[in-house]
Amino acid sequence: MGPFQAVLFDMDGLIFDSERMCYRAYLRTARAFGFQMNPALYMSLCGKIEREVVADLKHAFGEDKDVVTWREYIKKQKTAVRMEQNGRVGKKKGLLELLSYLQERNIPYALASSSVRSLIDEYLEAEYLTHAFPYIVDGTQVENGKPDPEIFLKAAGLIGADPANTLVLEDSYAGICAANAGGFTSAFIFDDLTNMDSVTEGYPILDQPVGNREKIRSEAVLSFDSLADVVGFMEVLR
Repeated sequence: MGPFQAVLFDMDGLIFDSERMCYRAYLRTARAFGFQMNPALYMSLCGKIEREVVADLKHAFGEDKDVVTWREYIKKQKTAVRMEQNGRVGKKKGLLELLSYLQERNIPYALASSSVRSLIDEYLEAEYLTHAFPYIVDGTQVENGKPDPEIFLKAAGLIGADPANTLVLEDSYAGICAANAGGFTSAFIFDDLTNMDSVTEGYPILDQPVGNREKIRSEAVLSFDSLADVVGFMEVLR
């Protein structure tokens, strides 16, 4: 494995501590509409574009459930939770160090997030990172969301990167699979939600996914405890 010539970042749960915030919105919605929710189901939805999240929720709870209404409520609750945090989402450990390293070494990088651009911009502004990512691909710019590699291939094209020499940093199973499918080197950084609550009453989960660290790590080429560890790894490869 030689030096990486470019790096692609996911957003939620990878550079921002936004998955915990989002999961709290799911828990509130589950209690309001009467359906079960747990970290494994939530983690199986992470990294996917809107229509695929809706499809997966229908698969989990049944085609007769009005999951579109649930999703609208979830989005409102995400905003509510963030406002309760003074509008902040929280930067992940090592993010600023890694961005500084890439800039100092003139290594191109881009953000590839399944979220919509308006939300991406809100998060970046909230964490004073408005100009930190000059190249961004959002979920509305692709036909196929993760685990399809389209979003990473598009992001790589923006910065002129060869997938074979590009590191993709991800925290979701869908994202790791997308990176692998695109010929990138996938790197898993676990965003641990397992200590959070579950809702065990209401509409049952018909097909319980397996969403855990071991499953995702088994698919990833590399694994790090935090973004801070990526700097040392890349420097050793130089």
